[in-house]
Amino acid sequence: MTDQRFTELLGKQLAGEISPDESVELKSILAGNPVLKNEHDVLLGYFEAETVEDENADPVFERIKAQIKIPGEPVLTVRKNKSYGTWLKIAAVLAVALAAVLIYNRGIFSTQPALLNVQTRATEVKTLVLADGSTVKMNSGSSLKFPAQFKADTRDVYLSGEAFFEVQKDAAHPFIVHTSQVAVKVLGTEFDVKAYANDAFTETTLIRGKVSVSLKNNTDQTFILKPNDKFTLSNGKGSIIPLSLFDGAGADKVIETAWLNHELIFKNNRFDEVAKLFERWYGVKVNFKENDLKAVEFTAHFGKESLTEALNVLKLIENFNYSVKGKNVYIYR
Repeated sequence: MTDQRFTELLGKQLAGEISPDESVELKSILAGNPVLKNEHDVLLGYFEAETVEDENADPVFERIKAQIKIPGEPVLTVRKNKSYGTWLKIAAVLAVALAAVLIYNRGIFSTQPALLNVQTRATEVKTLVLADGSTVKMNSGSSLKFPAQFKADTRDVYLSGEAFFEVQKDAAHPFIVHTSQVAVKVLGTEFDVKAYANDAFTETTLIRGKVSVSLKNNTDQTFILKPNDKFTLSNGKGSIIPLSLFDGAGADKVIETAWLNHELIFKNNRFDEVAKLFERWYGVKVNFKENDLKAVEFTAHFGKESLTEALNVLKLIENFNYSVKGKNVYIYR
């Protein structure tokens, strides 16, 4: 209740309606909590310095007031005997104050440090070394969020896109890669995680070590991978299959990790799946004028080929035409 009471008293103080007893109570709360004292002083300074236009204040005030309600707690009520501009300022200050104290008292500052966010553009590959010495190589069009220092019981990172991880062993602090649909937990290993937002699947490919994959929507179901296993989640169902090799050429031609060697390999992939690979590889947008072309399957291996060279190779396999206009590629019969 201290959080809510602080917010109520702050609102009354800003409105000039705080009683002498309530003023003493507020001072007592601030004296016993240096964090709230700092928030009080900062927000009070903001309120006294900031000006707010009265125009269109009604809907804005109601929207902000609604945001500072806490389920199960008494709602702060105010009397609109001041200008709406003043009440809008009070509501905004209270919203910030309430968010600050809730964050502090739930321990977010101590257990959830601010995360760094590294992104790669289309055509770009980037290598990171994390605080624990683990190495991450990010594929194009990816995003990785991670703390500057790992201080919790687990080493948590958050991936959108694709990345290859070489994790330093630390049995006491498991390394966990979170995506929108799965969590990949390891102690020390080399593996690839692919979880692009515009893909219909999520993949985890294990090269060395051991990992477990748990589903975000079904934490009771866990998949254990051995070296050369690939986990795939599609349509809510998970499965484990062997890694894919290109023409049996050996481990250096594992399709799932070919991008680490600046190679683009696909085997019996639909044209619309290949199009997504091309979009990330060449930094373009592929558009199909005929939907039936999306289902055509291709197997190919590209390295230093340009976009037009790669498309011309595919044309030798299937009869289609294309045009390139800036960053757009159009596929048609």
